[in-house]
Amino acid sequence: MLSDFLIIALTCLILTIFLLGVSAVAYYQTRRNRAIAARLAEITAQGAPPLLTLNTPLLRGVAASINGRRIGLNKSVLVLTPERFMLFGRTPALPEQVSFAPDRLRWFGRPRKYGNGYNAIWLHVETDHGWQIIRLRLYRDAMQQLVRALKAFAAPELVEAYRRRRPYVHDGPVRAQPAVQDIHGAWTLAAPVSLYLMPRFLVILNRQTVLRKIPLEAVQQVGALRRLDAPHARGLVRFRAEEESFAFAVDRHETFAAALAEAAKRTLEAPIERKQKAKDDAYPEIEDQLLSDETPPKRLSR
Repeated sequence: MLSDFLIIALTCLILTIFLLGVSAVAYYQTRRNRAIAARLAEITAQGAPPLLTLNTPLLRGVAASINGRRIGLNKSVLVLTPERFMLFGRTPALPEQVSFAPDRLRWFGRPRKYGNGYNAIWLHVETDHGWQIIRLRLYRDAMQQLVRALKAFAAPELVEAYRRRRPYVHDGPVRAQPAVQDIHGAWTLAAPVSLYLMPRFLVILNRQTVLRKIPLEAVQQVGALRRLDAPHARGLVRFRAEEESFAFAVDRHETFAAALAEAAKRTLEAPIERKQKAKDDAYPEIEDQLLSDETPPKRLSR
């Protein structure tokens, strides 16, 4: 009898401790969420009204600089105003993780058409410190809200680029050496740089520093060739752009030249138009439903 009583008492004690623990966690989480909401209200009260605010623990993401560091963005808070794209750490202090103005955005696009689960979007941003790629994942409804807000935030040429057919072309960064040919046909190679190919530009970097970004619509006469003066050396990628001739010694030069030619050709294509307008605009990104999937790029930094 005593043994049974002790077992019952012990069970009740464990259950009470468990319930108190759950209540304490719930109370802490409620206070934390209220503190986050209050701080978020302070931020959004400054400046122009937001185009979009996403305060959800379901946001996933990473910001990666070409040849640089990566920042985890899981459970961040997103605030998008006409003047600023901002991501904050989802804590009561809301520390700023990412922030840029519209004139820093170089491209945005979703590598895959809408699905029922998580959907991804990539944003290319040129900062004072280099070239950054922000990859975010959200569920479908939140992603549709973000795309709609980005179309109001971004320049018209970026919205046009968003509507071009997939797969979007990305390649690199690849190690490359600028090459110059003398009158005898021999090639001289300069110090290595990195080439990064994305849907609007070929970006040339020295480590993290952007040396030049060449608009793809200006790229012409793309070719891949072997060096006659050094048949076993790396092949060359050659092209013309902005009234200049360029040549780079690159590993897998034929593959990179083909990607560059394809990306340049796409900038000259008309974007895909909507087949019909949704009556209630419930699915404003109807052109996304018409596009094929993309195999995501394999690399962002070396």
